[in-house]
Amino acid sequence: MKVKVNRTVVDLFEGAQVRHALLRYCVRRRLGLSRVEGAEVFDAYGHRIDLDAPLSEGQTIKCKLK
Repeated sequence: MKVKVNRTVVDLFEGAQVRHALLRYCVRRRLGLSRVEGAEVFDAYGHRIDLDAPLSEGQTIKCKLK
């Protein structure tokens, strides 16, 4: 499934969580993977979501990596 993270589309497996999307995003952007644990993540409406939240096809999330 495809999910958009900070305007970058990442390809994930069905049943993936927000944490998996952020890890994939960091790999594509060549960022340190340790930054994921301290990230603040928001859905398309600006609501904060947890790293363990499930994702669905076409979902958009925004993150602030520390």
